[in-house]
Amino acid sequence: MLRKKILPNLIVILMVSTILAFLPSTTQAQEPLGNNKKGHTSEIKKTVVSSNNRSNDLWARIRNGFSLASMRSQEVSHNENRFARHQKYIDQIVERSRRYLFHIVEEVERRGMPMEVALIPIIESAFDPLAYSSQHASGLWQIIPSTGKAFGLEQNWWHDERRDVVAATRAALDYLQRLYKMFGDWKLTLAAYNCGEGMLKRYIDENYKEKEPINFRDLQLPTETKNHVAKIFAIKNIIANPENFGIKLKPLPNRPYFEQVEINQQIDVKLAAELADVTENEFTALNPAYHRPVIKIDDSPRKLLLPVNKAKTFVDNLENYDKSLVSWRIYRVKEAETMEGLSNLYTIDVAELAEINGIAENGIVRKGQILLVPRSKKRSGEKNYLAQNNERDKYNTLSPLN
Repeated sequence: MLRKKILPNLIVILMVSTILAFLPSTTQAQEPLGNNKKGHTSEIKKTVVSSNNRSNDLWARIRNGFSLASMRSQEVSHNENRFARHQKYIDQIVERSRRYLFHIVEEVERRGMPMEVALIPIIESAFDPLAYSSQHASGLWQIIPSTGKAFGLEQNWWHDERRDVVAATRAALDYLQRLYKMFGDWKLTLAAYNCGEGMLKRYIDENYKEKEPINFRDLQLPTETKNHVAKIFAIKNIIANPENFGIKLKPLPNRPYFEQVEINQQIDVKLAAELADVTENEFTALNPAYHRPVIKIDDSPRKLLLPVNKAKTFVDNLENYDKSLVSWRIYRVKEAETMEGLSNLYTIDVAELAEINGIAENGIVRKGQILLVPRSKKRSGEKNYLAQNNERDKYNTLSPLN
């Protein structure tokens, strides 16, 4: 329930001081950490959306934003027919997109880009935020590691921003705008997003040397790249006129699905979901960048995405939560050990322990290697995960546009 002292303007502020303690194994570990005290003040800020957010129909808004000239080809027709034969597949994509598409549309519109760009995740990942390719591309936008690094996306053992809905969308749109500045044509830009700017330049150079036209149709692009662009235009045509293809698009509301909550304190993913009153699957779908059971924080805050109607729930429940926020410890291996041996020691299923740490079940863990282990049973060499909270925690609910 809402507390009476919450201000009407709904701005969330909880103060925190968090220090991560990695102590040498010879040093006695601190007491169990991460305990909140009741009595934090909290306020929530309403989500601010674009002035173009007038229609209740997100599909109508998307159609109004289409601006690229149509493209007719055998590849486009083939993919139109392919999509049109699979209503269930379209339904699955629409259902997945429900969480993310409004934010993407807002960002594309804010930058003045053609709305066709918002359809790229349909083709790249089918709006699966955990999608991972054989080329190591990850997330909704299927960003490869080098591109992610070039556009400032954090990628480490704890956190991969290529899967972060907001950060990856920002990076993908930055990249697309850079490609458009290089090639001056949106079809070539979409092609470069698939095959890479270096490869596209080589095909352009070949046509230039042969005095052939330099456009999407005349470049001898890889079949995969041609088909990739054709799929984007095929799905555009279906969204523009679904009835022409016998497709029914389930309605999508033209309003934000999530809000951002800024946290300065480390917390179990499972507990964060519980405090927000959402399932772990829902929490992971909105926060796929966190691929360990703990959300680790170093020098700067982290952002959680939560359904609009659950951000306040999370803040209120956290405010009144008086137990430890973390149930895991960091353990530095002193000598070679097996996953089976560690799982027996910490009374955890070997498959779960292996998955959490990204190690094969029958693998050997090396001396000096860092592992996450349950905090319920402590052993020499472990580090407590959180520093003592001597100050209030700080949580800021932000607009999806930030």
